[in-house]
Amino acid sequence: MMQCGNIRTLICKNEDDYNIYDDELDSMGSIKRPRKRFILPSVVLTLIVGSIILTVVFLTRDKSPKATYNRINDHKLGELIEVSPAAQRLPRSGKLFCWVQTSTIYHDTRSLAINETWIQRCDHGQLFTSEKFNDTRIPYSTVFAGIPDNYYNLFFKSRYAFHHIYTNISSEFDWYLKADDDTYVIVENLKAFLSTLNPDEPHYLGYVLKPYLSKGYNAGGAGYILSRASLKIFAEKLYPNSTLCPDDIYEDVGIARCLANAGIYPEDTRNPNGQNRFNTFSPTETFHQTKANIDWVKYLEKKGYEAFANDLISFHHLSPDEIRLFDILLYRVNRTTIV
Repeated sequence: MMQCGNIRTLICKNEDDYNIYDDELDSMGSIKRPRKRFILPSVVLTLIVGSIILTVVFLTRDKSPKATYNRINDHKLGELIEVSPAAQRLPRSGKLFCWVQTSTIYHDTRSLAINETWIQRCDHGQLFTSEKFNDTRIPYSTVFAGIPDNYYNLFFKSRYAFHHIYTNISSEFDWYLKADDDTYVIVENLKAFLSTLNPDEPHYLGYVLKPYLSKGYNAGGAGYILSRASLKIFAEKLYPNSTLCPDDIYEDVGIARCLANAGIYPEDTRNPNGQNRFNTFSPTETFHQTKANIDWVKYLEKKGYEAFANDLISFHHLSPDEIRLFDILLYRVNRTTIV
């Protein structure tokens, strides 16, 4: 005997009246199926619309690089500066003031190589950084303690550093060199070149690149120089004026723009043979000319051995041990001819 309540039972009054209606079952199922058809397309449509919206947001968002520091906070920076005993003992006047821009992540690598080598040959040479070194024998100041370590904040670091030097360290040097922590400088050649110029005139010297500004700018990596007169103009007239010295996400371009607004432009620092004294590329890049694109450099470089001036001043993109190697070959090897 068939029990009523079977899933396929539609009408069950008595045993004789038992029927299975497949047609009616199908018709009842068809009443429910349209709802399933509507749910699935709705989900798909929602996903498509959502994907389109996310794509539009991603493609239209502002992806331009940005600084994360605001110059209105400059007045707070002085309170955060700590000067190492070694830096405190440095002279406050002389021919050449050198400062190297570095950061905490390079304290035990690049910074050590710089401290061991060329910076000691400046009349006053120290590292500007964000945090204290473990070794107080290193001449440093935490000039950047209040400026976040961000590539696009480098302009604010250099801008403030020149102001700090002029205001709190000394305005009595003839020349002021800014260099990166992967740069090597032959200080004797630099001093010899600078001796041909008057520091009481507004000079701005280095390796000239030409994009962005009509008269170009000096590449930060090669190291660039401000004369005493230029530093005075920068610190007193340009630093406090956001119109003459506007914010920039590129350090060397920004400093050059400020100086250009005061009528101070990059100069031709090549020697009489047309060779660059300052080099923003590494020795390998300079020898093979893999980076000196005509769209970037103002003065086309020579290639091979002819690219290297006998009075060269700087090279960039060097590892810490390459910096040491330069120093070994220049100062620690007896070059007397052995017969």
